[in-house]
Amino acid sequence: MTNIQISLPESMKVFVEEEVVKGDYGSASEYFQELIFQDQQRKGQEGKRAQLIAKFQTQGQLNDEEFKLVADKLADEFAANVGSNLHVLSDYAVTRESIYEDHP
Repeated sequence: MTNIQISLPESMKVFVEEEVVKGDYGSASEYFQELIFQDQQRKGQEGKRAQLIAKFQTQGQLNDEEFKLVADKLADEFAANVGSNLHVLSDYAVTRESIYEDHP
């Protein structure tokens, strides 16, 4: 392994130490390794999704797995922009049945 020295504000240092004490990580190094790993995974997924969106825009078709990745990307972007506190409509509310009934 290679060592890297970083500087942190005191508040961040305390936060990292608290995460280690909670038992989630064995050391500050493990904490930072996990953060870097998660960032690598996220960027890899974003790159793959971007390629699929570009493919769809040029070819107009995706297979099921590709569609799922693009749909997940759109859902993530929607949640990030709108927030997770949005009320969810019931399945009934979005069916055709609900539009044919009398509503007060």
